[in-house]
Amino acid sequence: MTLRKSAKKPAQRWFALAGMVGALTLVASAIALAAHPEVSLTGSNFEIDIDANLKVDDASPSIDWENVPDVRNNDAPTGRNDDSYAGGSKEDDPCPGTTTGSIPNNKSDLLTFGTYVETEADGPGFLHLFWTRVNEPSGTTLMDFELNKSTTDCGNGVNPLRTTGDLLIEYRIEQGGATATLKVREWSGAAWGDAQDLTAVGAATGTINNSSIPAAQSDGLITSGSISPRTFGEASLDLSFIFDEGECESFGSAFLKSRASDSFTSQLKDYIAPVPVELSNCGQLTVKKIVDPAESTQEFDFTIDPDSNSDGTQSLGHNDEYTFQDLLAGDYTLDETLPDATWEITSIECDDADETTGDTSTGEVTVTVNADDDITCTYTNTRLTGSILVAKEDNAGEPLDGAAFEVDPGDIGMTPVGTGLFCTDGLILNTEYTVTETSTPAGYETADPQPFTPTTASTCDERVDEGEVVDGDAPDLTFVNVPSPGTVTIEKQDDDGNPLAEVGFTLYVDAAPLGSFDEAIDTVVAASEVLTDGDGIATFANIAPGDYCAVETTPLAGYTEADPNYACDTLAIGEDSTLALGPLENPQEHTVIVLVCHDGTDLLAPSDVTINPGTGEAETKTSLAAGTLTEAQQQALCALLGATWSGLDHGNTDFRVDVGSDAHNN
Repeated sequence: MTLRKSAKKPAQRWFALAGMVGALTLVASAIALAAHPEVSLTGSNFEIDIDANLKVDDASPSIDWENVPDVRNNDAPTGRNDDSYAGGSKEDDPCPGTTTGSIPNNKSDLLTFGTYVETEADGPGFLHLFWTRVNEPSGTTLMDFELNKSTTDCGNGVNPLRTTGDLLIEYRIEQGGATATLKVREWSGAAWGDAQDLTAVGAATGTINNSSIPAAQSDGLITSGSISPRTFGEASLDLSFIFDEGECESFGSAFLKSRASDSFTSQLKDYIAPVPVELSNCGQLTVKKIVDPAESTQEFDFTIDPDSNSDGTQSLGHNDEYTFQDLLAGDYTLDETLPDATWEITSIECDDADETTGDTSTGEVTVTVNADDDITCTYTNTRLTGSILVAKEDNAGEPLDGAAFEVDPGDIGMTPVGTGLFCTDGLILNTEYTVTETSTPAGYETADPQPFTPTTASTCDERVDEGEVVDGDAPDLTFVNVPSPGTVTIEKQDDDGNPLAEVGFTLYVDAAPLGSFDEAIDTVVAASEVLTDGDGIATFANIAPGDYCAVETTPLAGYTEADPNYACDTLAIGEDSTLALGPLENPQEHTVIVLVCHDGTDLLAPSDVTINPGTGEAETKTSLAAGTLTEAQQQALCALLGATWSGLDHGNTDFRVDVGSDAHNN
């Protein structure tokens, strides 16, 4: 079996004894040079004394049982209730029987068993063991420490279920000796294999106390008196010699046993129930995923290289974790693949790692994993978001306030950020949104919705400063509001205030100077002439706000054209876009009928009548003649009331007619 690779460790699991004299010489030299005699393992900070004890005697190594968090268990008290193995039980029994009863003192009646695992920066570390017993039996001191991968009970209430690769450490001190020989056997699945000497290759060391240990220095093993000589022993194992180089192994429990003699096939006697240990030449690396925003359902793919366990690609979402287990010590590269350009890796943080190198831009991080490492690397991914900046203008290109916008999907309201400027951010990149004008300035038409897809990460604060678009930027969309069309009406009546129908009007755009119609510069609105209705109203609909003149272009017969024959004003932008012009009055024209009657007969007497005599406009007509009128009809006409003068002789008589003066109060 091969060992994990290490510059300071051998490259195979068990060493032959041949050629190890030099190693033993080095150990002897180390003992001689120490300020306090000890046989501590190279690379370990744990103090193993020639005269085993529990206290720190030298500044270096710096730890001993008194200042480490060891795990220990006690044997049942000596006597009838002491627990032990049943008669005939052997080490090769997968699940030996157990019983109760006194263990003879000469058969190593056990008291306490303890363990401590010392970690190591570049290896799986060291396992330290200690034991105490009632007294020293005659002959050889022999203990068996069993290391099991499983913690499941085999069925006897003591032994864990054995697994291929479990280890048995034999601890042997010859009678009167000070240092122990430690040998290891491996469980084949059916029996323990041949013993391999760890002490000979510097992979293990052990000692026994040759002097009493006072209660004050016993780390709580006793409360008074002292621990007798040769009843306390300790040992250290270099775990680099325990594990195969290319195989991930872990041990979860350890316990202590004694045998009837130094023969491996001798009967088992006392035991102390297992205590938990954490021994492994492998570590684990957990990837934790944090996604911002947390409500996102996006998943991210992870791989590890080398992928010795065939974990494959793992997809993780927010707060998901995946643990790459059973990683032999070495460097591993985690690689995250971003789903698209809308995401970035904000941070990669690996806790409890000796060394980490990485690049958030690539998603790769290389982590050094040591034995027993439990490293967590947290990847935080943030969704890149963009913004939409909208400009609101009127049809003249001037900024326009009074609008409101909404962005879908999401029903996201836009925030006013300046005059005629609106913005919203936090939008998912490469996603199409629709911007809709939900409130329109009074007097304007609502602009059509427009689509926009943010493709660049941005925020509103980056794009707008103090109400102005930052130099080099520009609005994404421009919404133009055209003023709502209005109505121009003109009222037409005669000089008596009666509405006049069928009078034709044409609408002109009033050019400066405003307020007066000038056919040379004013232009006709693209609409036909409009006639007044029965109420004397002419209406021009769908007219854009502006300055207009309504001009009478088709007068009504029998009426004099209004003077002036137009009315001008401004159709303003507003909720009630109606321009009312007028009324324009048309004076009524008159007809003068001259009747000349004989006083005696009341019959018509045709006579010459001259209008505007003595002027260039003089005109002479004959007054009404009888024609086809009967005498009665003539007499009825002559009886009409009105301006009547009687008794006039033949000849010229001058009259002046003021047309319509009384009727119109002229």
